[in-house]
This record gives sequence, structure tokens and C-alpha cells, in this order.
Amino acid sequence: MSRNGGLPARRAVVRWAWRLFRREWRQQVMVLTLLAVAVTAAVVGVSAGYHSTPPGTARFGAASQSFTLYAGEGQPLDARIAQAREWFGTIDVVGRSYLPVPASVDNVELRTQDPHGPYGGPMLRLLTGRYPTTPGEAALTDEVAADLRVRVGGALTLDGRSWTVVGLVENPGDLGAEFVLAAPARSEPPESVTVLTAADPARFAEYRARNGQPVYELRPSDQWVEAAAGVFSVFAVSMLLVCLIAAAGFAVVAHRRLRQLGLLAAVGATTRHLRLVLLADGAAVGVAASAVGAVAGVLVWFAVTPRFETAAGHRIDRLDLPWWQIAVAILLAILTATAAAWRPARVAARVPITLALSSRPPRPKRVRRSAVAAGVLFLLGVVSLRFAQRNREASHNELEIAAVTLIVAGTLAIGFALLFVGPLAIRVLAAVGARLPVASRLALRDLARHQARSSAALAAISVALAIPTATVVAARVLEQTTAEGNLSDRQILIWTDAPGLRVPDRTPAQLTAIEAQVRRYTATLANPTVVPLDIAIDPVQAPHPDVNGGRIGRLPVSVGASSSTGSETVTLVATPELLRYYGVDPASVGQTTQVLTAQPHPDLSLLSEPGGTARPLPPETTDRLPHPRFESLPRTFLTAAALQRHNWEPVRTGWLVEAPSR
Repeated sequence: MSRNGGLPARRAVVRWAWRLFRREWRQQVMVLTLLAVAVTAAVVGVSAGYHSTPPGTARFGAASQSFTLYAGEGQPLDARIAQAREWFGTIDVVGRSYLPVPASVDNVELRTQDPHGPYGGPMLRLLTGRYPTTPGEAALTDEVAADLRVRVGGALTLDGRSWTVVGLVENPGDLGAEFVLAAPARSEPPESVTVLTAADPARFAEYRARNGQPVYELRPSDQWVEAAAGVFSVFAVSMLLVCLIAAAGFAVVAHRRLRQLGLLAAVGATTRHLRLVLLADGAAVGVAASAVGAVAGVLVWFAVTPRFETAAGHRIDRLDLPWWQIAVAILLAILTATAAAWRPARVAARVPITLALSSRPPRPKRVRRSAVAAGVLFLLGVVSLRFAQRNREASHNELEIAAVTLIVAGTLAIGFALLFVGPLAIRVLAAVGARLPVASRLALRDLARHQARSSAALAAISVALAIPTATVVAARVLEQTTAEGNLSDRQILIWTDAPGLRVPDRTPAQLTAIEAQVRRYTATLANPTVVPLDIAIDPVQAPHPDVNGGRIGRLPVSVGASSSTGSETVTLVATPELLRYYGVDPASVGQTTQVLTAQPHPDLSLLSEPGGTARPLPPETTDRLPHPRFESLPRTFLTAAALQRHNWEPVRTGWLVEAPSR
């Protein structure tokens, strides 16, 4: 048998600690309440972060990939759909057309979709009535029904076509999607179709390579992770503050139990047994508070879910919670309570039996080790925060999970450094305050006498002040001034169409009318600088219907990183006026230079249409452009040599206007 009593002795000590907790839990109600509130906030916050991002079912249903086919691209839509069905086997087709709304400049989407399709089912939810089954029937979303003043059973007429409204529907994954749902009709083909499939990635890539690289999307994976991780990191930092406050509370509990601990030591308990008493008490507090907080958090989440659905823009299953993150939060709360009890337990276990029986606190000892530990932890915290900053800069200011982890680790390390340096700071204050008035001197001496609880309280106050101070400083540093931001207060970008969409074919008279309107606006300014903005198109390319209303237009030329089609950016033409505005002499641009860019990626490729076949650019054909001070200013230009080399044509797409004063 062990000299220390072994497992039976530890079991007896834990049982005794549990009895003490049940009898004296009211003395720890502050710590219990604090932990319970923290766990409640964590459950609600993590659940909100989990559901803050739109689900993949909003645009993909049960599919893994989707691609869009447009009418008027040579081969008929039916033939290309049959080709896709033969290639993939099982597909789901969603047709889209855009019809003008009477007495309005808006269009409404007419969607043809099988509600019971193999992949698109999760994209539809029936509210009232039934789904349309014949070509003369339709179902509306609630906003469309309200705007058009149509009820279930009424008649809907748009663009010379009529339907009987048989139900109200919605996209549960995207409550902002408004459309008219109709049964598929072969007599009136849609302007475009979205094909949903769940193919093998390699086979999907092969299809794209063989069929002209259609505009496609891949189902995003785990978008909620970053949001939930951000909320969880805030909870982890807040638990540091809770730990420090709880440590002060456990120090008081340890002082009250000195006599009991002294009696336990007198009958043979070791230092480990005495520590175990308070550690078991801390674990009991953590378990009780976590249980109450978890139940309260789930109930609060059930209550706020209907309101949160409106803010998030999608339907939420109340029981669809990140249970593993909630379990980690509960475990972290238990560990926090146990860790908060560790330092008071360590101090109380070292009190001599005679002092413990008399309930007199021991004389404070020198704290060389705590000062060294504080220095090491502070250094580790600063290094972690520095690495987090570098990680963010390397990822172009995107806060990734690695950066969040480093920020949390650095903040926790600095917080624990404050805890370890607390006793030293109290002693220094007590020594310096020898000449203070009596009241202040007595307060400092009392702090020095009860260092275990005083240092924890001092660290808690320091962290409580440091967090809002750091937040204010960070907000001030990140605050955009008149020399930063998207554009200055003297600039405006005027676009004839939204950047990145198809460029509609306009007649010279239409372009002249648009330019006249711009001139009338700029005439109201005092001596403005007006720089025309052109975009390049391939005149050989067949026109495409625009997704925003069926207008015919051409896809603009894009420039993107050769390694990723996801980084494509529609590119303006480097006209002499635009180059001079950027401070570049047009004569200094080489004859072989095709692209001028301020982007950090030198590995670029040309795409005659987004998603099309990339044409890698040799490094010698790319030159650097001065980096603009504002984020929304264009950063990549095609030179006149590029247009001449590829037989592309410039088309007016907008104007950059800058006034000399506000």
C-alpha cells in the first residue's frame, strides 16, 4: 500500500471536498454565477457564429458543384443539358429568366425547377399551398407576392405571360432570394440554366476542360469554422479574466478553510491531499456552473433563434448546434475553475499545521520565480502576437485560424504574466508607500499580507482594463482617415455597368447620351479631373445574355493569377489619361509590356472571359504599377500593345472623377 494512502485516500479527500462544496456553495455563488454566465454567453455566441454564414444548400442544394449554361452560345441549351446528363449521369437543372415588373425598373427572376429533384430539393421550402406541377401554375416567394399584390389562388401576369398562383415558397438557405417558381416548360426555354451535380472532382475538371470552361462554382466547405473559431477565441480570452477573478474567490475560500485543512494535515494528510481538496472544489464549481450555463445557453438560443434567422438570412434548425465546440467550451470552463483553484491550493497546502489551526496567514515569501515566469510569459505573448501580425500580412489582411490561435495564445500568455508579476508589484507598492498617509499605507500592507488573493485580483483588474484599452487602440489604428479607405472624399467612380458583369452592346447614340449625362454632372464641380475608363472585349467572342435582365453583351477580358481562376479581376485599358493620373509616363511603357499591375502576384495570365482558358504571361511582359493609396482604385491595366497583339477592342465602361476640393 502507498505511504500516502494511494487511491483510497484520494477518493476520501475528493468525497470530503464534495461534501464541503454542497454545504458551503453559497460562499462561492459569485464564482458560480460568473462561470455560468460565461458558459451561457459561449453557447449562444458559438451557436450564432456557427449559423452566421449561409449554408451550402442555399446555392448548391445537395450538390457539390454547379455550372451555368447560357442561351445563345452556339449549341442549344437542351443539347448541352443532355450532354451534361450523359457525362455526369445524375444532374439537376434550374432554369432562370428575368421578366420586367410592370410600372417598375426592376426585374423578377422566373425560376423553373423540380422541387423533388435529386440535388435542388433543399433549395426550396413550401410555406403554403402546393408546388406548381403544370406549365400554367406558379409559386411565389412572400416578398414577390406582396410587391405584385397576388395571393394564393390569384392570377399573375408578367411580360405577357400568365400563371395561376398555387403556393408560397422560399429558399430556406437564402431568405433574401425572391423569385417566381414555375414548372419546367419546353416551349419557353430559359435564358440560362444552372446545372447541379455531385461528380468526382477530377471528372468535373475534365468536363470543364472538354466543354469550353463554363462559369462554375464549387461548394464551399466549413465556412462556419472561421466565424465559430472567432467567437470561441473571444470566449477563451474572457475565460482568462474569469479565471483571475475566480482565483481571488478561491483564495478567500482557502483562507476560510485553513483550520479544516490544518486538521486534515494533523491526521496525516500530505501536501498533495491538501491541494487536492481545493482542486476538487474548483472542479466541482466548474462542473456545476457549466451544467447550469449550458442549459441556460441552449434555452436562450432557442428563444433568440427566430430573430437571428432574420439577421442571418436563412432558416436555422434549433437543434443543429456545434455540440463539439459547446463541449469544448464546457470543458474549458471546468479547467478554468480548476486552474483558478490551483494557486490558492498550492499556497494553502504549504501553510504549517500550527498556523493553519490558528487561521493565521503565512508570511509572504520572496517571489523570484514568479517574476521570472512573468517575464517568460510576457515575452512569449509578445512573440505570438508578432507572429499573428506577420501571418495576417502574409494572407493579405485575412484573419485566418492560425492568426486567431496565435492572438489567443499571446493574449493568454500576457494575462498569466500579469498574474505571476502581481505579488512582486504588490511588494514594490508596499515598499514605496511607506511614506503615504495612514489609510493608504494600511491598504497596501493588507494587500501585501494577503498576496494570494491580492495578486489574482490585481491581475483581473489589469486584464479588464487592458482588453478595452487594446480594443480602443486597435480601433484607432485601423480607423480610416481621409488618406485611406476605398476612395478619398474628393473621388468618385462612375460605372455604366457593375464591374465584372457582361458589357452590353450599345449603339453610338446610347454611349453619347450616357457621356452627356456624365458631363452634366461633372459641370457642377469646380474644375474636376475626369478620366475615362475603358474595358477590353474580344470582338470575335459571341454575345451572351446578361444575368441581370437578359441584355446581350460580351464578357470582358480578365487578368488573374495563373495558379487560381478564383483570383480573376476584370481589367481596364491603360489609356494615356489613366497612366498620367497614376503618375506614369505613357512613353515609358515598353512595347512588349502587356500588363501593368500593382498586385503582389507577378505570375499572371490573360483570360478572354472569366473561367475561360488562361494564357500565361511571361514575366517580361508584366511591369509594376505604382500602388494606389485607395482600395477601390484600379490596380491592373492592359496596355495598348496587349490590345493590338490579341486584336481586342476597348469599350467605355466608366469614368474616374476627382474634384480639387470637397
